[in-house]
Amino acid sequence: MAAFIPITVYLNHKPMVVASIADAEMALQQPWPLLEKPSRLEAIRMIKECLAGHCSHQAAFAAFKVAASEQGLLKRKRPSVGLKKFDGVAEDLM
Repeated sequence: MAAFIPITVYLNHKPMVVASIADAEMALQQPWPLLEKPSRLEAIRMIKECLAGHCSHQAAFAAFKVAASEQGLLKRKRPSVGLKKFDGVAEDLM
């Protein structure tokens, strides 16, 4: 299965790294704040379609990210120290 840039979702206040369709399927089986929210149900449908070979991995993973985002399960991490330094250097070059 195709791998993606990993995202971290927080289910029951515990982080879960999702980097593939299989990971997304496993995450969708966990308790979510709103189980019947249309975007979650659409993500489940898209994952099943993807596993059956009827839609792309990218479309299914995007549906998962939308569902997780709408339910507040994605948290933005602060930039690392190295990234902050790189940003400073890049600004100096501009």
